[in-house]
Amino acid sequence: MRTSFSFLLLATGVVAASLTACDSTRQVASESSSDSVPAAPTVDEGDVSFNREVTQGDYRFTVKTFGSQEPRIVSIRSYRGSAQTIDPLRAEVSGAVTNIAAGDLNGNGKPELYIMTDNKKANGGLYAYEFGERGYTPISFPGTPSGSAGMGYSGQDMYQISGNKLVRTFPVTATDSTKQAGSRTVEYTLDSTGKLVMGAQR
Repeated sequence: MRTSFSFLLLATGVVAASLTACDSTRQVASESSSDSVPAAPTVDEGDVSFNREVTQGDYRFTVKTFGSQEPRIVSIRSYRGSAQTIDPLRAEVSGAVTNIAAGDLNGNGKPELYIMTDNKKANGGLYAYEFGERGYTPISFPGTPSGSAGMGYSGQDMYQISGNKLVRTFPVTATDSTKQAGSRTVEYTLDSTGKLVMGAQR
């Protein structure tokens, strides 16, 4: 009888140990780093509203936009030669994508991708990224032009790459009755830290 009781205690201990092991395994799984990775926006890949490819040196970028409702989803694939450098990048953008451009404005050998949309709100319509061998870094938006360049500014920006500069053009409203409405162009360079720096205006 004592032997049976001892066996019962031993069996109970084994079961308890097994449950503890299961609990510890479950806890580790719940702390997996994959739980903290945000899910990519889901899209209907049959609803392509923009599809274009640009190159910079031996890098190649394909950009697609899905859907026609706000916010739109843009998909970016980056290649060097025939090899894909990063997993496909998906991001939300405001407005319809109207154009894309690639460059290396700071000459560091890491290409940048510039995505333009028809978002007319102030400081809207531009999304930019710098790409390396195995990753990318978002480029901060330049913000409202400072000083006299920002007088009469109210949005409706248009962008293009010219040489090693980002060129931004926008309408300006008259600030008083002695001045006429017109447009203004501001140039930006990209510094070594990946920041757009305002330069000449005209």
